[in-house]
Amino acid sequence: MNRRVRVAPELTGQAGLVLAAAVEIAAEPIAQTTDSAAEEPQDQELDPQLWRDQAVLRAAEKAWAAGDMVTVGALATGYDALLLYVPAEIGGALALQPIGNAERRHRGAFSTPAVYADSLARRAIPELPADGSVPTVVDPACGAGNLLRAALARLLSLGVPPEQAIWALHGVDADPVAASLARSALAADLSLAGRPTEPAELENRIVAGDGLSGASPNQAAAGAGLNWHEAFPAVLDVEGAEPEPVTGWRGGFDVVVANPPWERLKVHARDWGGAIPVGLRDHRAGTARALRDAGRHPLTGAGELNAYLPFVETCWRLLSPQGRAALLVPAGIASDRSAARLLEALCNAGSLSRLHLIEPRGPIFAGVSGRVGVAFVELHGGPTSSRGPASAEVAVGLAGPDQPPGERAWQLPAHLLRVLNPNTATAPLFASATDATIVTEAHRRTPVLLRREPSTGVPSSDPWQLRLVTPLHMTRDARHFRSAPGEGLVPLWEAKHCAMLDPNGGTTTAPRYWVPMEVVQERYGDLCQRGWLAGYRNVSTTVAPRTLLPTPLPVVAVGNSLPLISAERLPLLLAAMSTLPVDYLLRQKHAGANVNFFKLEQVPVPPPEAYDRPSPWGEGTINDWVLERFARSVVWSDDLAGLAAELRTAGVEPVPDLPSEEVVAARAELDAAHAILLGFDRVELVHLMGTFTALRRQEELRHGAWLSAERVLRSYDRLKAV
Repeated sequence: MNRRVRVAPELTGQAGLVLAAAVEIAAEPIAQTTDSAAEEPQDQELDPQLWRDQAVLRAAEKAWAAGDMVTVGALATGYDALLLYVPAEIGGALALQPIGNAERRHRGAFSTPAVYADSLARRAIPELPADGSVPTVVDPACGAGNLLRAALARLLSLGVPPEQAIWALHGVDADPVAASLARSALAADLSLAGRPTEPAELENRIVAGDGLSGASPNQAAAGAGLNWHEAFPAVLDVEGAEPEPVTGWRGGFDVVVANPPWERLKVHARDWGGAIPVGLRDHRAGTARALRDAGRHPLTGAGELNAYLPFVETCWRLLSPQGRAALLVPAGIASDRSAARLLEALCNAGSLSRLHLIEPRGPIFAGVSGRVGVAFVELHGGPTSSRGPASAEVAVGLAGPDQPPGERAWQLPAHLLRVLNPNTATAPLFASATDATIVTEAHRRTPVLLRREPSTGVPSSDPWQLRLVTPLHMTRDARHFRSAPGEGLVPLWEAKHCAMLDPNGGTTTAPRYWVPMEVVQERYGDLCQRGWLAGYRNVSTTVAPRTLLPTPLPVVAVGNSLPLISAERLPLLLAAMSTLPVDYLLRQKHAGANVNFFKLEQVPVPPPEAYDRPSPWGEGTINDWVLERFARSVVWSDDLAGLAAELRTAGVEPVPDLPSEEVVAARAELDAAHAILLGFDRVELVHLMGTFTALRRQEELRHGAWLSAERVLRSYDRLKAV
């Protein structure tokens, strides 16, 4: 069959090979499976994705047959890009038609860029064993083999002959097309290195299968998956080796490298732009059930699962007692509550060697936002190691995989997790050893906002009588939303409407929706009886000028980007939350874009009784002094009458329409006072102010000077002199 062929211009040379293979496949009759052998095969339409998969494999076979090892490797490297297309007849020509990112995400096929793959290989294999042996290497989510190829290159660079390196490599992937390409690409690399290799020689080492499920010596299979000890008995069924306590595997790999899939196993339509791949929801639900039921992932197999966490746990359990792992995962492994049990277990076992968080200046993976940070996790020793608790090197804010951590590096001992984040044991995110010292001492001096029992989550210390209230959900509660104002309706306020202590200071003042007042009263209950609400913007990052942005609110509907808070002495709490020292302490716990409740609860804040002492700065108590300046810091409007009345009851008169210089002066005094209440000396205050780099740049562009720092330090000096 003769066809005109058109290549997608944004793809590289392998697209032409794939199209040529697709033309060949399209010209062949396709047999339809029948129930009766007597029936004649019928021609049928070939599924576009199956067509593409067959074309990719055919292209690799043809390149291999032609001895074109470079093209074989290029097809493997570009496999994730090819999943964005399917062959299709368009205008009488065969072309690769774009189908979006869903299929690639479904398969978890995001090739690790070469610079990251090489860094992982160097981290996992810093040197060869002293006894001259060749380490066994595995990637449990190997895709088309990028990391295994980097590990092979690392072994060869350290002097391992290719004749020995071939037997060191092991890989698993749920996508059989990717596993086949990995075999071909590794065989090509070995052949180019001087050891002629056929892909078939790697069939028992690079295998297709689900690395997260399957049976182990200690668990029956909870779904179709890979039985690791049967697939690799020479590594995981070693006679006389101590069994791994959860799986029962005996032995372990010397090296584990992985960039596992990052997808949540619970399928949300919003995550897929409404275009959920056919069968994905059932497949992911089955995978989640298998993970929960099998018992192989006691640290990560609960809650709303993200696939990368069970993979990290699997990588740890695959390690030999002296093995090393280097993993590329989302930065949330440090601060997400879902990762906390695993992180604490790794620290307590002394297995976490390094945790380096990268803040890239652009996207790392095609189709993934550049705002998504990544982490290098390095492990030393599996669960059978006898290392015991040790310190891990942590570095936050590195620009790339090969940036030396330098002054950003600090040591995280296991016990510090519960000191700095007592409720969750997530990792703090200090940018330097200086931050580690300052914040650790602040935690020792000052209680957190709300302390919970680690085992039950029940509050054990709640000095503020804090309530954190989830507002209206923009998706689940959308049935209550109206697109125009009307009788009995109140506007729906979102984070974008607000700024610091200013309910109307955001990027827009126009609400998108209105909600019946009875819905607001039913949802918020006695919060409405106060006559005003309070919340904070939960969509914020540590690179923004400010991260914690609290604000008073009128009694309106509130969207989930603006979580509500309540406390007996709410104006006083808002005053504390608005300060730079408290914002600084929150930033040490925050990664990503959402300031979750569990992060806010674990911030050190002076308890209410600290404000009941006589004020050294004026008449009355510190409470009186703080509320006077809070009243001057709020940007007042008529709809905050409820807050104004509450302040008057406390003996404080609101001061609307203050000149802006008086507002910022009052806020600077609040900043300085809370630095003193939190026990920061002047050197520490200078340091913490210096961490607000975006705020500094913003003010220097506007005013030619960093006015906030000047005002706060002047106020601090004046208050300390009293």
